[in-house]
Amino acid sequence: MKLAVCLFAMWSLAGAAATPLMAASAGIPDAKVTAQDCGDFLAQMHRKPAHVEYAGCSYVPDRQGKPLQATYRLSGRYAASTEAFLIKAVGLNRLKRSCCIWDSPASQFRDSLGRDFLISMGSEETFVSRRSEWHRIAVFAITVETFTEEM
Repeated sequence: MKLAVCLFAMWSLAGAAATPLMAASAGIPDAKVTAQDCGDFLAQMHRKPAHVEYAGCSYVPDRQGKPLQATYRLSGRYAASTEAFLIKAVGLNRLKRSCCIWDSPASQFRDSLGRDFLISMGSEETFVSRRSEWHRIAVFAITVETFTEEM
């Protein structure tokens, strides 16, 4: 349950941070958005770190920008190397401790096809307060989204 609450908080923050940043980057008219447009965005761009598991993708028409949102998860054992890889590969913001989780504000990047994306990463709720102890955190989540309509 705590993981669901934290993931919802990360989803909400990513949506709030996305509002001023982007236009319809997926280039897909709203009436034509399908589940097939959603997928493992990091793998498609050849920017998926090792040990990151694709959890799924969904179309969220009720949110501003009507995003396609891919989610990933990984063990805390690989969080530091994954964070470092994503900082270099897509400009992920460095994770910081806030309240009861480790998380990064959403950052924007563009793929080689010119599509704009937002990416964020965060942990489940935890008492771990040092980066050197991330291996004690069971699950981290990564969210990658692109918008299907202008905002």
